[in-house]
Amino acid sequence: MNFPRYLLFLCGQVGLMTLLRFFFTWIIRYSEKPVVGLSEVGAAGASLGGAVGANLAATWDMTIRGSGRLEPLVDVFMIGVILLAFRLFDGVTDPIAGQISDVWKKRGHERRKLLWFAFLVPPAGMVISFLAGLQMGLSLRWMLLVIGMFVFFVGYTFYAIPYWSLIDDYAENPDQRRRLSNLLGVGMLGATAIGSVASGPAIDAYGFTQAAVIFAIPAGIMMILPFFAQPAAGPVSAAPSDAAEERKDEEAGLLSGFFAALKHRRFLATLFLFAASQMSFTVLTTGTVFIVEHVLGSGRPVRDNSLVLACFLGTALLAFVGVPFLSRRFGWEKSVVVASIGLGAVYAGTAFLGQGIVGSPMQTAFLLFAAGGPMAATILGLEGEAVTECARERGEGFTSMYFGVFNFVVKGLNGFALLISSTLVDWIKPENYGPSLARAFGPTAGGLLVLGVLAYFLLNPKQGQPPASPDSPPEGPSGPPAEAAPAVA
Repeated sequence: MNFPRYLLFLCGQVGLMTLLRFFFTWIIRYSEKPVVGLSEVGAAGASLGGAVGANLAATWDMTIRGSGRLEPLVDVFMIGVILLAFRLFDGVTDPIAGQISDVWKKRGHERRKLLWFAFLVPPAGMVISFLAGLQMGLSLRWMLLVIGMFVFFVGYTFYAIPYWSLIDDYAENPDQRRRLSNLLGVGMLGATAIGSVASGPAIDAYGFTQAAVIFAIPAGIMMILPFFAQPAAGPVSAAPSDAAEERKDEEAGLLSGFFAALKHRRFLATLFLFAASQMSFTVLTTGTVFIVEHVLGSGRPVRDNSLVLACFLGTALLAFVGVPFLSRRFGWEKSVVVASIGLGAVYAGTAFLGQGIVGSPMQTAFLLFAAGGPMAATILGLEGEAVTECARERGEGFTSMYFGVFNFVVKGLNGFALLISSTLVDWIKPENYGPSLARAFGPTAGGLLVLGVLAYFLLNPKQGQPPASPDSPPEGPSGPPAEAAPAVA
C-alpha cells in the first residue's frame, strides 16, 4: 500500500459518508421546515422558466423565504418513526450482505468487485428522498420519501459491508490495518465537514433538491475508487483449501454466523461501545442546528451551525494523525473507552451554552466543540480496527459477517437515536415544551456514551478470550496486539 492507494481507499468512505451525513443532517429539517403554498409556487416558478421552474421552486427555499402560505411538507414525528423502521429493516440486510461478501471471497472471487454492483445505488436513493414538494399531493410526497429511503439504505448496506471488509483484504500487516481503519474515521469526519458544513450554504443557495444532486454525483464517483486501491501484488491472502472452505461454509451459514458473532463476548462489548458513540454522534449532529438557533440565539442558524461543526471537525481531523500511535501504545480498547468518557463530558457541557464563559457565547461554543474533536477522532479512527481484530479471533473468512452484525446492531440503535432526535425536535416547538429544551440534545448524547461504556465493562470478559488466528493474537484491554508474527489478511 502506497500513498495513492491509501487515498483511493479513503475516497470510498468520503463519498459514502458525505451522502449519509447530508441525509441525516437535513432529512428531519427538510420535512419539518415550512415551504410555500401552491399559489406562490407558480409565481416563483415563472421567474425560473415555466413549468420546470415551478416544479423546482417548490423545494427551493431560496425562492420562497418570507412569502406565501406556510405549511410543513410532512409530519416530522412520522419521519422519525419511518426512519426507525427503515434502520431496523436495513440492519437486517447487513448480515445478509456480510454472508454474501464472505462467500463471494471464499469461492475465489475478489471482494472489491462487489463495489461495482452497489456504488450508484445510495446516491440515487438520496436524490429521490429530497424530490418531494408541495406541488405534489401528500401521498406522492410520502411515496418519494419512502422509496428514496428504501433505495438509499439498502444500497448503503450492500456497498459498505464489502468496502469496509477491504481493510482485511488490502492490509499486509497490523500497521496497515491500523492506517486503513484510521482512514475510515478520517473519511467519516471529512465527509461530515462536507455533508454537514458545506451543505448548509449549498441549500441556502440552491435548495434541498438541487443540493442533493450536487452532492450525489461526486460522491458516487468517489465510491468506486477503492476498487483501484488494491496493492500492486494483488490480494494478500491466498484462497483457502477445499477442505477448509467446506468447513467454513458449514460454520458460517447466515444464522449460525450471526449468532456466533453475538456469542463472542469481546465483540459484543465492543459493538455496544461503538454503537453508543454512533448514537450520540447522530443526536448531536441533528441537534447542533437547534442548539445554535435556540440556545445561542443566532439569527443565522445554518451558517453558524456550519461554524460550530467546523471547530469540532477541524480539531478531529488534525487528531487523526496520532490515532495509530495511541492504538500501538495503549491498545484500541483502552483508547476508545477513555475517549468515550471524555467526549460524553464534552457533549453534556453543551447544556451550559448560552453564556459567554470564554468571550462571547458563540466563542464559548466554538471552544467546547473543538475540545471534543480529538476524542471523536480516536473513537472513529479505531472502529474498523476493532471489528477486524475481533473477526480475526474467529479465524480467516469472517470479516464481512462481523461488519454485517456490527452494522445490524448499530443501525437498529441508531434508529432509536433518530427517533430521540425527532422527538426532541417536536418538543422544542413553542406549543410543546419550548425552544429552551434544545439544551437537552447535548446531555442526551453524552448519556448515550456513558451507557455504552457501562455496557462494555459489563459484557467484556476479563479472561478466557477465544483463541486468535496465528497471525493476529488477541488484543485485550491491557494493551495492543503482539506484532511479532506475520499478518495474513
